[in-house]
Amino acid sequence: MTRVVIVTGAGSGIGQATALRFATQQDAVVITDINESAARATLAQTADPSAHMVHICDVSNEHSVQMMVAAVLDRYGRVDVLVNNAGILLSKPLHLTSWVEWQRVLNTNLGSIFLCSAAVLPTMLAQHAGAIINLASPHSFATTSNIAAYAASKGGVVSLTRQMAMDYGRLGIRTNCVVPGAIDTAMLRSDIAHGDGVEASLAGWARVQPIGRVGQPDDIAQVICWLASDAAGFVLGAAIHADGGMLAQLTPPTE
Repeated sequence: MTRVVIVTGAGSGIGQATALRFATQQDAVVITDINESAARATLAQTADPSAHMVHICDVSNEHSVQMMVAAVLDRYGRVDVLVNNAGILLSKPLHLTSWVEWQRVLNTNLGSIFLCSAAVLPTMLAQHAGAIINLASPHSFATTSNIAAYAASKGGVVSLTRQMAMDYGRLGIRTNCVVPGAIDTAMLRSDIAHGDGVEASLAGWARVQPIGRVGQPDDIAQVICWLASDAAGFVLGAAIHADGGMLAQLTPPTE
């Protein structure tokens, strides 16, 4: 049976790589993003665009999420996998972060997981089956300076993942999260676009990673697809670290 997979933030980076990898497995992929041109660019890279659908969605908005899930159910009649990938980054100390900025980060990174999961859970419960994979961060466990809102939101992702696993695991729905490390995405490049330049900064990240390189979006997409598969059927409430060893090291090398 063809699975129906919703991937949020699928217009670029990890979300795009994940949508494309699910598509190669003959799944029907719902490519959701707030950026229509980016979402359609992802669709164009699939082997059979007619098998998938694009839906423009603001995952921080309840009505937008409900309309997206309704459209998916209208076309496919089921939802088998939800990948809560959409997220934004804000690099600011707490006292310089406005309330509007705080809400935007929390609503996008954590509130979207609540909204999207709550919207698909009734269908998954009726099916007695489903997999939900959330995207956390090393900042869920350790952090650096001046990233308060992002760190708070990603810490919440891990806690919410555990709660969903406990509440729905016995009912056939597996919830887990992935903890990506430094991944070469537009979001990372935008955040490090200063000083010596992006490429030099990426090379610096690679030098301090225990694995010796910066990750690629497909490194994470493969982990997500595994968590959604029967091969991970006994994995529940886990935070899978796919971070190149970032959280394993006490101090980075001095080069």
